[in-house]
Amino acid sequence: MKNLGSVRKKIDGIDLKIAALLQKRAAVSKKVAGIKHQQDKKIYDPAREVEVLKNVLAVKGDLSPEGLKAIYNEIMSESRKLQKKISVAYLGPVASYSHEAAMKHFGKQTGYLAVNSIKEVFEEVEKGNADYGCVPIENSTEGAVNYSFDMFADSELKIISETMLDINHCLLSNEKSLKDIKVLYVHPQTLGQCRGWIDSNLPGVVIKEASSNSKSAMLSASEKGSAGIAASLASAVYGVKILANSIQDLSDNVTRFFILGRQSTAKTGDDKTSIMVSIKDKVGALFLLLRPFTKYGLNLTGIESRPSKKKAWDYFFFVDFCGHMADARVKKALAEVEKHCGAVKVLGSYPRFSR
Repeated sequence: MKNLGSVRKKIDGIDLKIAALLQKRAAVSKKVAGIKHQQDKKIYDPAREVEVLKNVLAVKGDLSPEGLKAIYNEIMSESRKLQKKISVAYLGPVASYSHEAAMKHFGKQTGYLAVNSIKEVFEEVEKGNADYGCVPIENSTEGAVNYSFDMFADSELKIISETMLDINHCLLSNEKSLKDIKVLYVHPQTLGQCRGWIDSNLPGVVIKEASSNSKSAMLSASEKGSAGIAASLASAVYGVKILANSIQDLSDNVTRFFILGRQSTAKTGDDKTSIMVSIKDKVGALFLLLRPFTKYGLNLTGIESRPSKKKAWDYFFFVDFCGHMADARVKKALAEVEKHCGAVKVLGSYPRFSR
């Protein structure tokens, strides 16, 4: 049987080598910053970070892909900070799911700016007060976040990446047990997603509406006999305990977020493109919109319609499909869409999210 102390000495030796290599990596990252500055390139490069993760994940062993991703997310976050600390605007308050999604994507060595609305996320990036923005675009159970789609009509910001967040609702309270909870603060949308669990586990509790999940956490932290429902991140931020985990009625509850920026993202070989098309309400309009994608073998991954709000029965269609705007097939398809349907606005091409 091996001695525990000798095995730990091996780990200590490996840790020293890892730390030394990380320091070497940091030194090279600073050199990269100088080159990017000379070439007027942005610090955050989604395509390059996808390439780094792809290379790392090719190394097989006992660490899970999720574990390696989490480790390298923070390594790249620190590397970016060495070059220039970037800032990301998100729909607040602090500890919201948008905050959690932004942190998951950019890591902890990033500046975060909580704002009060999706519109403000766009505005802060457009004004240069934030380098990037993180906005929810759709939920697997609740559907599209229409306001996010509407903002693209007048914004010149680009979608430069996407991320997915598993929505894990937690019951937060400083009470010792469920029977001590008399009042539950909860956001209406969250209430709908947790109604079954609440009815089974908190019968007779007084339910009060909260303006956000973070607000429900704040209230539960300060009021005796109360609880709130929010993300696990809110537990640490607002100093309130988690009494129950994963209380949503549907286990597969995922929200997709767009990362907004002012630059375009280079091709990775596994990309998606989002466009907005303005078409009139006429016979065959949707067929004419979709036909070019079939013709050029482009896989559609999403389509949403929104009223243009400029003229009755005029609509914007938002279409997601696999491919990059630099691809020849994509260029041909979009040219035909524009010819037969109307103006096409490319919202961005970006790396396809993979777990």
